[in-house]
Amino acid sequence: MSRFLPSRTWVFLLAFCCPALAFSQFDLQRDSAFFAAQESEFQSWLKANDMDLTFRTDGVSIDSDRVYLFLTFAGEDPACESLQTIWDSWERQFNMAHGFRKLFHEKLLETWSVLSELSVDSTEIVVRCKGQGLFNIRIYGRADGRILTQGNEMKIMGGGVIPIPFETLKEVYTGGRNSNIDHKLSVRKVRLAVGDYLLNHWYEGKGTPILYNVRVDTSASYYNEFTWEFSHLGHEVLDEGFYEYHRIRIEVRERNDQIELTWDFTGKFGSGILFPPRRNDYKLMETYYKDDLEAYEKKLFRKITEYLQKQQ
Repeated sequence: MSRFLPSRTWVFLLAFCCPALAFSQFDLQRDSAFFAAQESEFQSWLKANDMDLTFRTDGVSIDSDRVYLFLTFAGEDPACESLQTIWDSWERQFNMAHGFRKLFHEKLLETWSVLSELSVDSTEIVVRCKGQGLFNIRIYGRADGRILTQGNEMKIMGGGVIPIPFETLKEVYTGGRNSNIDHKLSVRKVRLAVGDYLLNHWYEGKGTPILYNVRVDTSASYYNEFTWEFSHLGHEVLDEGFYEYHRIRIEVRERNDQIELTWDFTGKFGSGILFPPRRNDYKLMETYYKDDLEAYEKKLFRKITEYLQKQQ
């Protein structure tokens, strides 16, 4: 399940020692059945977040270095003008509900990235209408983690806005932010302190009840941000005895003379007795155990905030 692998050698080693979590991005076609299963999981995620009455998945396509997920309208073959109005309404109101901290298209692609076990620059979502219309939106990622959109939009008369319950939008998990960090701390010091707490305090000594210690992938580490993965965990977010996988994305930046820390916490779970489950058997916690996931995330980042206060 590791997204960021330093070399093909590591791909081989991971495949040998933990086949349930290993994944090679070098032959995506071999995993077509897995990606098809994750399309179904994405539909389950849409339903869990009350988006399934608006959007539905419409197939997966694979090329040499990217996996595409297609989305369309869940209704009865609407005109392209309607789909554009629907998209514009969801995007506008979602972004407002979350204070533009997380954008709608970013959330969609990040979710597909986690499900497909690929970095964002190896995934893409295409929102399209079927038929004669020209409307489509591409959501794609860059190697530096940026998520962008590009598309053909139709010029429509009127258009309008489709009302979407504000509480529905607010309930979608979009990570967290702390903008109250002492400005005396530098970006680099905050980033190093957060990493130190995760490695040497929070996850230190953890693993499964038998056989496994936690396995950590820190290869995606940069000056002011990182995306780290922690696998072979048990009894962390969930008490049911599942194997757990955590992915934490951290970004630290200076804004208005303040240091701002933002994060995304993602978890997967799967059943296994002695050995980790197969990749197809891992499920997204956000879909099935949302409350447990958010409670764990709040506790973790409360501890991180307390740790940062000690660095001042």
